[in-house]
Amino acid sequence: MGKPFSLNYEVSPNEEPERYLMKKLIASVFLVLCLAFAVYAQESITTHGSTVTYARPDPANWKLVHNGIDERSKAYLLAFQRNPIKDAEGRPIEPVIALICESVPEPLDVIRYSIAKRGQVPFDVKRVISAQDGSFTHRNSVGYEGEYKKGSVVHKVLVAHMRHGKAGLQVICDSTDGVYDKVEEDMRSFLRSITFKE
Repeated sequence: MGKPFSLNYEVSPNEEPERYLMKKLIASVFLVLCLAFAVYAQESITTHGSTVTYARPDPANWKLVHNGIDERSKAYLLAFQRNPIKDAEGRPIEPVIALICESVPEPLDVIRYSIAKRGQVPFDVKRVISAQDGSFTHRNSVGYEGEYKKGSVVHKVLVAHMRHGKAGLQVICDSTDGVYDKVEEDMRSFLRSITFKE
């Protein structure tokens, strides 16, 4: 039986340098893949007849502020708030990623569901996003890039609607314009990570 494999593998006098380099390369790729899977590990919630999987935003920067049924709406609410980021005016900004899962009638398709939900979250739509442009993994999805003003401050939002079985999912990612570039990739990664277990 040979020596156990380790990253500290030494070249033996009889081993070819190419073989040694290949073993180092394979070990390095394996290590990188293991770390990548650990970082992007899927978490899940089961509610309203569906199991929703997602990749949690980096816990070093995003804190979980709600994970459970909202008593008022009876919808499942999963919400993350970013640690404060100072904008150009020195204000501490706390962007939000929120996922809301509710029970909806089965024949309601994602477009009609989205139209119904769009009226509840007023913002100016700048662009429609979809699975076709790579914004989502789940195919039965539609979303929007948009803006709204709160006082004199411009907010940028990513809003998504998804359907699966008897569940309707709404995702709202909200940040002020001044720090949006610092959180946009976290928000888009969260949207892309959402899938449903069959």
